Amino acid sequence: MSGPGDDKEADRPLEVTEEAEVPPTPSTVGEPAVPTPPQASDVTPEPAPPTSSEPSERPCPWWARKPRAKADEPWSHLVRAMGYEVMVVLVTAAAVAVLAFVVLQGRFQDFYIKLRPMAEVSGEVTLLTIGRESLYLWNPENREPEVTPRALTAELVRFLDAAGASVIVLDFLLDTPAEGDDLLAAAARSHGAVLAAERLEVTDPASGQEFVAGLSPTLVEDLHAGFANFQEEQHTLFSQELLVRSVPLVRVVNRSHLSGPWPANLVGGRQDIDQVVPALSLAAAWLHRAEPEAGPAALQQVLQEGCSAPPLACGIGADDLGLHPLPHPLEQPLAINFRGPEHADGIPTIPASRVLRVMAQVSLMQRLGAEAAVTVPEDLKAILEDRVVVVGRVDASARDRFLTPYSLPIPVTPDMPGPRIHAHIIDTLLSGRHIRPVGGV
Repeated sequence: MSGPGDDKEADRPLEVTEEAEVPPTPSTVGEPAVPTPPQASDVTPEPAPPTSSEPSERPCPWWARKPRAKADEPWSHLVRAMGYEVMVVLVTAAAVAVLAFVVLQGRFQDFYIKLRPMAEVSGEVTLLTIGRESLYLWNPENREPEVTPRALTAELVRFLDAAGASVIVLDFLLDTPAEGDDLLAAAARSHGAVLAAERLEVTDPASGQEFVAGLSPTLVEDLHAGFANFQEEQHTLFSQELLVRSVPLVRVVNRSHLSGPWPANLVGGRQDIDQVVPALSLAAAWLHRAEPEAGPAALQQVLQEGCSAPPLACGIGADDLGLHPLPHPLEQPLAINFRGPEHADGIPTIPASRVLRVMAQVSLMQRLGAEAAVTVPEDLKAILEDRVVVVGRVDASARDRFLTPYSLPIPVTPDMPGPRIHAHIIDTLLSGRHIRPVGGV
């Protein structure tokens, strides 16, 4: 018999949980079964066996990875394009720099000076600069004087004398009489080792004879001189300025110390014919190394006896003058071993405006009839005592700036004033750190 729930069980649909695998039906009795080929949807790909003994889950090396689709990297094409443009710009800039270096008479010496770190200095040279502030403090009504005021120069010499400077180098011309010559002569006489700049000029292009207008007759007995010319180089492609690389140390010149018009100026005037004269830097370095009783006249005599002209040939070297040996004969130009760019050369620099503020107190007391000694601040005394001090103008009106290797590869604007270049040359002569060519380069 069946109960009431039997009908419900009979009416409930069957639930199939797993499809039964139907064995293949043989075509004939006794023959082996032929398997039915599986459908593509039923095939599950098996993982490829590992190619090495290492685990298969190891990350694929970068060189074997397949590039991802561009859709995953929307900026990849932009990055590649930018990298290409940067590379083109760098290659072009390098080519232009090399071309400019060659066209503008560049040398390996210039690359060496420009790319090396700041050179070590001797610690025996200081620079005192006369700028716009100094000229304004001296005379606000004439801030750009063509001729450096002699009375201003005298005040600077007095201060440097009190500070114990060994040699004072005035890098400006004093070849014409001017107001204040007597003050400058007295200050120079008190110190005893003051040098002034002279300028060489070719007076006869056919023979190359050079002429020097010497110091003003008022100053010739108390100051000494040396020529301030640098070795002339060809003009650059983009500028008429001269690129300074070297400096002559001795030259043969005709020198005259005259004042007033001809012919009265020749009466009592001083003239020297075919005289061997030193460069301003050589005279300064020699005075600094010489015995205290020796003066510039002794150097003049040594050069006159040790060198013959014309043509100029010297049988003595820098070591005969008490300096470090040079890499070449004395009559050949000296390659300037620049100590560094204008604002990073290691040579202490003092603005003349600070000196004038100190000297103003002394001058006011003296005008009131009181005795006042020059008091040198300790920080200034530390970098002035027993040193060669180069005094020069750095204002634009002086027109005393030059191109140096630091202006390469495209030198256009002069980058260093003349007084600082002279300080570099003097420092090189005193330290003996010369540029020595290797293999003729």
